[in-house]
Amino acid sequence: MKFPMLRALMVGNALEVYDFLLYSLFVSILSPLFFPSSDPLAALMMGFCVFAVGYAARPLGAIFFGHWGDKYGRKKTLMGTLILMAVSTIGIGLLPVYEKIGILAPLLLVCFRFLQGFSAGGETSGAAIFGLEHTDKTRHGFIGGLMRASTSIGTVLATLMGLLFTNDLMPEWAWRVPFCLGGLIAFSGLYLRRALKETIIHSPVKMPLLDVIRNYPLSFFKSVGIGGFSHVSFYVIAGYMNPTLHTKGLISSFELMMMNMIVTLVYALLLPITGHYGDKIGLRRLMMWAALGQMAFALPIFVVYTEGSFLGILLAQMGLLVISGAFIAPSSAYLNTLFPPECRFSGVAIGTCLGTALFGGTTPLISSQLVVILGPLGPSLYLMGMALMGLIAVGQFSGKKSVLAPT
Repeated sequence: MKFPMLRALMVGNALEVYDFLLYSLFVSILSPLFFPSSDPLAALMMGFCVFAVGYAARPLGAIFFGHWGDKYGRKKTLMGTLILMAVSTIGIGLLPVYEKIGILAPLLLVCFRFLQGFSAGGETSGAAIFGLEHTDKTRHGFIGGLMRASTSIGTVLATLMGLLFTNDLMPEWAWRVPFCLGGLIAFSGLYLRRALKETIIHSPVKMPLLDVIRNYPLSFFKSVGIGGFSHVSFYVIAGYMNPTLHTKGLISSFELMMMNMIVTLVYALLLPITGHYGDKIGLRRLMMWAALGQMAFALPIFVVYTEGSFLGILLAQMGLLVISGAFIAPSSAYLNTLFPPECRFSGVAIGTCLGTALFGGTTPLISSQLVVILGPLGPSLYLMGMALMGLIAVGQFSGKKSVLAPT
């Protein structure tokens, strides 16, 4: 793949993730503005519900854009996801608050958040699929790792905006700037993507999703398992470990943001490296080693978390990301081998989005409940279970009309 194409896909991917994550960073500011209540906690809970709407919309977006990408072309689909994300993000940035337009304010906020999630359901998987279809097979792991790293870059950019625009020195309306800026910059991705060359699908099918269900059910379940495993480790850190440390008063809000940013940067740097290593030794083999590694080290990592120092916790978190990164970096390339081109977008996008929604998005809640039931080391069992699921997902099984390629 030529550099202009890689740049267009990575920039668009990073901006898409940036726009989607902004809401979570500003939810405590937006909640009282759009859900006024005498109880600030009640307003915050409503804000969290709107946050969840974005994740609920992702599988629906994957169904829609997966069908569109397989039926009418990857390039058109990726242009569409970028436009939709840009418009909905600018919409949030310009939206009048409850005090100005009443009940329309929260209703429109829910609509824009839904559209953000709908767009994200087609973008991340679609960009990786498209990029890998135009890449030499000997570099699939490396390019897949770069595409995954671009999502981490978007996370870092969003976190930087959170640090800058949530401090007390900023005016009350300052929260609007990152949304409007992110939406406007996303349109630049359209300029970069205009020159992308469409993937040629020689034998298109009428209903790609039905083709997946009928002919590639095993591959679909594999994509669900891989999608679930791929997000659990990061959500354990950013969604459970660090917020818990902050709630207990062990780290400040600034330290929380910095910890998340450090581990995300390390993550972004590791992904292309481990993807390149996967090209050398085999994608599936590296993923299996990573799953076994997480099963072995999940408990020691949580022992350090519960009893270690601040530096020890940070190093333990980085160790967990090194292990999970070895699974995630080659996963995009491996997923591309599970389905033929005529139903690949649908199979990969829908499967991974379902896995993320079922296992990744619920990680903080499940981890906190396991602590209540089993004690502070309880979440390590969830990491082990997800690692076992990931191991099974890359197991050497065959199904009807399997397209599994040797990796």
